[in-house]
Amino acid sequence: MKSRVVFLIRLAALVSITSGLIGGYVWFVDIVDRSDGDRLRYGFWHNPFMQFHSFNEPFLDISMWVLLACAATIGLGGLMLLAPIKLGAWLVIWQARVSILINGIIVIFIDLIAIGVIKGYWSGLALALRTGSIAVNLTLLKFLNGKSVKAYFAGQSSPDQEEVHERDFASKSR
Repeated sequence: MKSRVVFLIRLAALVSITSGLIGGYVWFVDIVDRSDGDRLRYGFWHNPFMQFHSFNEPFLDISMWVLLACAATIGLGGLMLLAPIKLGAWLVIWQARVSILINGIIVIFIDLIAIGVIKGYWSGLALALRTGSIAVNLTLLKFLNGKSVKAYFAGQSSPDQEEVHERDFASKSR
């Protein structure tokens, strides 16, 4: 039981690190692209929110910086999970919630544009990146909030508690 949980935590760590590297690259490139003074309407992701005053440049600027911070946080959390350190799971869980919220809002508006409810341009690449990010973050959130991971980290702080969990698992499997 314990070795399987450790393996899955390490797998989650590698997924987190990979997600952090990909997200960090994408958002860093967008922020650098933004620094030349052009509008996000013509940038890499073809901002679909330019038609809406409240979702114009400030929203996208702030969301890019927040998503860059999320990428750094998930990468750091993944490195901590390799150890495994409980704080790493906490970092990944909290950044996942923020990332899912921001990307979910944007995906909803891209979907509204795609089905014609709202007029505008949308990018399939932007939609794929954002829905992929949501899927990865939901998976990590679900796993790291699971009972087995919580029991594992609880057992780390108290060796006696770990033995109790293993005995309980062994008795249930009989």
